[in-house]
Amino acid sequence: MEYGSLMEVINKRLFFVLVTVMLAVLGAGVTCMLTPVKYQARAVMMLNQYDPATGALNMDYNSLMMYRQLARTYSELATSKPVLEKLAVELDGELTAEKLGQMVKVHKVKDLELLEIVVQDTNPARAAHIANSLSHILQQHEIQVWKMNNLRLMTPALPATKPTGPNSLLAVIASAAAGLAISVLLVLVVEYRVSKI
Repeated sequence: MEYGSLMEVINKRLFFVLVTVMLAVLGAGVTCMLTPVKYQARAVMMLNQYDPATGALNMDYNSLMMYRQLARTYSELATSKPVLEKLAVELDGELTAEKLGQMVKVHKVKDLELLEIVVQDTNPARAAHIANSLSHILQQHEIQVWKMNNLRLMTPALPATKPTGPNSLLAVIASAAAGLAISVLLVLVVEYRVSKI
């Protein structure tokens, strides 16, 4: 179909296209208003080892490679059920381990011996408290269970001042684009069927 005839078909059913786009935008706006505002807190931990006698950092190549591998293991451990249950207890049962599992993400920072703990919550102060509490639990767990002392909290989490979501503008723009695409596609399908009859 040529551009001119395409525009002619769309103009013929312009009301349908506009209503579909407006409904999509309205739906996105209502969804954003009903979705609670989320804040994100971030704590960064580092895997390293200090010489107890000198206090010097032990960072030879083999240690570096070992800590990078350990970072992957620790990121899995941080979101395991036993650790999240300890975190729930430390938070006085305010949140369940299952709920914390949805709020907390822990991952190894690419090609570094760093762990990043990211918590999303509707309360910025609680998000920071959860991230810092989890870092403390990981340090305790490492000492008690693995008899090692390699984890250090480099950057404690602080309460966020700005929300991270929902992004209302992006949601509305994406919904408008989707509504336009769907309505134009439907118009073309209907027009094609009508022309075949």
